[in-house]
Amino acid sequence: MKVKKYTGSSLEKIREVINKELGEDAVIISSKKTSKKGMVSFGKEYEVIAAADDAINVDEIKIDKKDKDIETLLTEQKQQYMGVRRSMKQLDSKLADVDELMEKLAKNQVSATQTQTNTIEELRNIHKEWHPIIMSAAKEFAGEKIPEYDDWHEAIASSVITAGGIMFRETPDTMPDIYVIAGPTGVGKTTTLAKLAAKCVLRDNLKVGLVTLDTFRVGAVEQLREYADLLGVEISVAFSIDELNKQLNNFSNKDVIFIDTPGRSQFDIEGIKNIAESLKTRMQLCVMLAICANVRAEDAVSIFEHYKTLSPAGVILTKTDEASRCDGITKLFDISKLPVVYLTDGQRVPEDLHPASPGVLASLIMNGSQQQKES
Repeated sequence: MKVKKYTGSSLEKIREVINKELGEDAVIISSKKTSKKGMVSFGKEYEVIAAADDAINVDEIKIDKKDKDIETLLTEQKQQYMGVRRSMKQLDSKLADVDELMEKLAKNQVSATQTQTNTIEELRNIHKEWHPIIMSAAKEFAGEKIPEYDDWHEAIASSVITAGGIMFRETPDTMPDIYVIAGPTGVGKTTTLAKLAAKCVLRDNLKVGLVTLDTFRVGAVEQLREYADLLGVEISVAFSIDELNKQLNNFSNKDVIFIDTPGRSQFDIEGIKNIAESLKTRMQLCVMLAICANVRAEDAVSIFEHYKTLSPAGVILTKTDEASRCDGITKLFDISKLPVVYLTDGQRVPEDLHPASPGVLASLIMNGSQQQKES
C-alpha cells in the first residue's frame, strides 16, 4: 500500500495530484485545514493523507464472507471522498465569491473617498491635489470630533504662504529699493502701484519716485501722473532699457522707486519677453506679480508659467471685493510657491491695500468676497 501526504491551498488541486499519482481508486485517509505561516484571513493550507494499494488481480482472489467488512469500509471511504470533493467545490466557489466581494469593497472605498472630497463644502474652492492635505490638517485640528468650519479654516490657513506686506525703509547714501508691478491686463496694476506709493509717502514719510514703462495703453501715463501729482512725487516715462537706467539714476536720492509695466495677456509671449528685456537693468529689482483673486485654476497655471520669466518674488491679489469664488488661487499657490504679500479690495488710495495674512486668505478661499474675516 502506498500512503502519501499532500499539502496545498486548493483541495481540488490536491485531489487532481492524488488521482495522477495514486490513481482514481486512492482513498482519503485524513484531511485537515492548517494556517499558512505569515498569512492572514483566507490564507489557509490543506493537509491530506491518501492511500492506494498496488494493483491486484481480483480474479485470482477468493472473497471470503469476512472480507465483506473490507468492501463496506472501502465503500464508506469512497463516499467520504465524494463528500470531501463536493465540499472542496463549494469552498472554492465561496472563496471566489469572497474575492469578488473584497474587490468590490476596495473599489467602493476609493469611490466613497472621492465622493466625500467632492461633497465637502469647505473644499469646493480647493484644487483637487490639495484635498488630501487639507482633509488631513482639518482632522488634526478637529481631534476626535468631526471637522467644523473653524477646523477647515485653520487647515487652509496653515497651507498658504504669506509675507504680510513689505517693510519699506529709508535708504540714505545707498541706492533706493526698486519694486516692479507686473501682471496681465486689467488686474489693476497702476492703482495698486499708487496705493503702495501712497503708503510710503503718507504713512512712512519716505521719498518716492515713479517710473512707467506702460506707453501702450491709452491714458496710462496720465492716470499715473494724476496719482503722482496728488502725492507730490516725481514721475518719469521710460521707452527703453537705456531710458530706464537713466531715470533710475535720476531717482538715486529716493528711498523707494515703483515701476509700472504694461499689461500683457499670459498668452502674449512676445509682449512678456519685451517687458523682461526692458527690466534688464544693472540695478536690483523686486518684481511683484499682480493677479485677480477670482482667477480660474487653468488661467493661474498659464499666467505663472509665462510670467515666471520675470522672476517674481511675491504675489499681490487684486480685486478681492469682486471675487465671488476664488477657486484658482490655491492652484496658483501650489505651483508658484510664492508668498502673497498684499490684498486689494477697492479703488481707494491707499485705504484698500492690506498686508496678506493666512486667516484672511483662508476666509477668501472658503467664502469669496462674502463674509471675509480674520481668524
